[in-house]
Amino acid sequence: MSNFKFEHNGEEYEFEKDFSVVRSPKWLRANRRRDEVDLVFTIIEELGGDDVCDVVDEMDEAEFQTFVKAVMKQFSKDSSGDK
Repeated sequence: MSNFKFEHNGEEYEFEKDFSVVRSPKWLRANRRRDEVDLVFTIIEELGGDDVCDVVDEMDEAEFQTFVKAVMKQFSKDSSGDK
């Protein structure tokens, strides 16, 4: 598996860690009570690193919604074993 990549304002960014980190039973148990918004930002912070967080902070609402959909699509795709 490769780390999640995305483009923003003409530049490519990549998460520092793979989605497998946030799918481990230990991580899931520790984060099971988070609401959806908190969980999304926790995943971004855990996997993305400082550069990704800085880029996300600069996104407008529409860009962020598109980004979150892409993250969750890749997260689901990776967890199902699809390539």
